[in-house]
Amino acid sequence: MKLSYCVLLTFILISFSFLAQKTISGKRTNHAITLDGMILEVAWDEAETAGDFINNYPNPGVASSFKSEVKFLYDDQYIYIGAKLFDQRPDSIIAFLSERDDYGNADWFGVYIDPYGAGQNAFSFYVTAAGTELDAIINQTNEDFSWNSVWRSKVNRIAEGWSIEIRIPLTQLRFPKELIQNWRINYIRNIRRNREMSYWSEVDPQQYGEIAQSGYIKGIENLGSPLRLSFSPYSTIYLEDSYDENKQRQDWGFRPRFGMDMKLGLSESFTLDATLIPDFGQTVSDRLVLNLSPFEVRYPENRPFFLEGMDLFGIGDLFYSRRIGAESYLKYEAIDSASKDPNNRITSVPDRAQLVNALKISGRTKGGLGIGVFNAIENKSFLHYEDSMGNGSKILAHPVSNYNVLVLSQNLKNNANVSFLNTNVFRPEINLISNVSTLEGLVFNKTKVYSISANTKVSINSTGNSVTLGRSSYLSFSKVKGVNQFNIDYYDSDNNYNSNELGFLPRNNFLGFYGKYKWTGYKATKRLLRRNFSAESTLEYLYKPTKLGYWSINTEYIVTTKKFLSTGVSLNYYPLGETDFFESRVFGIPVHFPASFQYGGFYSSDYSKRFALDFYAYHRIFDRKGMSNVDLNISPRIRIAPKVFTVLSSTVTHYFHNFGYVRVTDTNYTDQITLGNRERWIVTNSIALDYTFTKTFRLKLRFNHYWQEVSYKSFMKLHDDGSYSASSYTGLDSLGRSYHNTSFNAFTVDFDLRWVIYPGSEIRFVWKYNIYASKNGLDYGYFNTFRNLFDNPYLNSFSVKGLFYIDAGKWFRKKSV
Repeated sequence: MKLSYCVLLTFILISFSFLAQKTISGKRTNHAITLDGMILEVAWDEAETAGDFINNYPNPGVASSFKSEVKFLYDDQYIYIGAKLFDQRPDSIIAFLSERDDYGNADWFGVYIDPYGAGQNAFSFYVTAAGTELDAIINQTNEDFSWNSVWRSKVNRIAEGWSIEIRIPLTQLRFPKELIQNWRINYIRNIRRNREMSYWSEVDPQQYGEIAQSGYIKGIENLGSPLRLSFSPYSTIYLEDSYDENKQRQDWGFRPRFGMDMKLGLSESFTLDATLIPDFGQTVSDRLVLNLSPFEVRYPENRPFFLEGMDLFGIGDLFYSRRIGAESYLKYEAIDSASKDPNNRITSVPDRAQLVNALKISGRTKGGLGIGVFNAIENKSFLHYEDSMGNGSKILAHPVSNYNVLVLSQNLKNNANVSFLNTNVFRPEINLISNVSTLEGLVFNKTKVYSISANTKVSINSTGNSVTLGRSSYLSFSKVKGVNQFNIDYYDSDNNYNSNELGFLPRNNFLGFYGKYKWTGYKATKRLLRRNFSAESTLEYLYKPTKLGYWSINTEYIVTTKKFLSTGVSLNYYPLGETDFFESRVFGIPVHFPASFQYGGFYSSDYSKRFALDFYAYHRIFDRKGMSNVDLNISPRIRIAPKVFTVLSSTVTHYFHNFGYVRVTDTNYTDQITLGNRERWIVTNSIALDYTFTKTFRLKLRFNHYWQEVSYKSFMKLHDDGSYSASSYTGLDSLGRSYHNTSFNAFTVDFDLRWVIYPGSEIRFVWKYNIYASKNGLDYGYFNTFRNLFDNPYLNSFSVKGLFYIDAGKWFRKKSV
């Protein structure tokens, strides 16, 4: 009898598990599907309907208030998705145009497709009610929209709401080689005017991972893997007015560029991407800043090849792709060498490394093993100079450099995974080898309430006969399910760990403890849709020798009202102050900053309105007379017309009685470390204007101006124990002019006109105007900087690029029919 009850109970539990994640059957079609958004073909009538969507936001777990019907078909070349999205008020559907990969201000529909069914990785495709297309690759909880696939969709407005047809070539997906396949799939719908997000297979926001909560589409049969081979040749023409250091004046130049990208499906699961003689001149201008810290500033990657399909290579955060094609490796050593003889005249200096080619191979096997291989090669370059007799010579400014990345990532049961990644940099001409590896893993308990994640990293750097071994590690225990969540972390890096040849590591030699508690109010109240409270604390030390760096306590409370207004307040406290072991630029001599307390908050209004406003203000007070920081930002968002949208932003930061390291060249004071008391103003203004003429023709205009002024008031001598006292150093020359006062400007304009001829092919016209200027002196106010800003050297660049997508595999597929 007991056995019967056990069997019955097991059957009931399995049944409930099955019902929780919905299942439908795939339908093969032999009928032609006309992509018109009408869903009228007979084949659609034969497909099973996915409906009864479940709310995820703002009322998780209840039935959606909007009816949705979705159907799935496939043939030997494509999968097709047809959806009827009903709306009781079809005239209220929001459908403003936006550029590709931007939801904009519109209703939208999407699909997750996980062909391997592991619940950890998926392809996602979205279409807005205005016809804008978005696509991404999802890895666990990270969604990468830099991935761009070639597919088509068509939206149609109907009396009951709107409908859509999507056609995705099988060449754009990776799937197992099996006679009968069962894929994970989920459909998502967003109604913009009331922020409702609903899923076909319920996604509980209190549980970890959306993909693991997807439903299934079963019985996909005889799905062959078509040849995946495509070429994207391009040609770019530049007309540029830039500053010539040798001629000491602006000079116009003309340069054509030619190259090609290639994609080749090595199997049904793996793809090779290659770029030959790449050209990244049309990428958006960098927003450079004046850096007074001892640490490098990390700038975002904007080059398409290094953005698309890089999810596997992001494991361990060891691959900072901007190291490739960066500033010439030996540039300043070469300049110093050529300048030793004052009679030498430098005629040319290669500013950046010349990238010859790059390739990457990535994919995932049927067993859930993700494999990625990346390689890039830079050519050597030289500084050229002439001696007093006019004889030409050269000095190596950048050696031949070979960059390699290998990654293995295995999906395990219950959403667990283990990964290994290795980076290697080889510069043979200077006998440099850098090898950095990481091993990391993530596991959950059976109910997926708790998780443990950990990694360990090892760096081996060799220059000549010198070899340095370093290590870093991380361990975290988390509660990832429910209203109340938390995590407790430990992290460290010894004083020899260095991943900077291909990674980004601002500093090493630290260890720390971090804890965070988060509460989320998912149930709406009378006035509020969502509430969030968090509290976190960090305790960090110097690793060797072990010394306390700082202890911080932070809290934040955020609410979203039923009028879709979000606001939050935060507190940040450093009760023991901060000890910076790197600011002095001499290891072992710390700089002590006093205890501080920061308070502030933000406000963000409803983005679906024609006018919306973002605002934040923060004030940090130090336990030192007059020392404080103020940060203010205001950012209005205005829809000028249905196709014209602009975002303005103005940020002002003021550091009162700030202090920090100063480099002194006066020989009377070179035996001491000097700190400067200073006032700092930082102002950043930007304008972003988007004019979307059609879904294939758009204009983007970006203005950005960053200004920082640093005014030194007095100077202090830093003692070995970290204390400081007044210094007799004045920082003035014989005429009373400051050596250290600085005004820095970064002014950029990016005008980008893009016409998509057909999916994957486009013509772009780009105008870039850049000024990066620093001077020894003060402007005495933000607006005064414009008096002579445009007298500085500048880059004025006009370029036209044609990129053409050629599906070479289609030719072979036609021949085989």
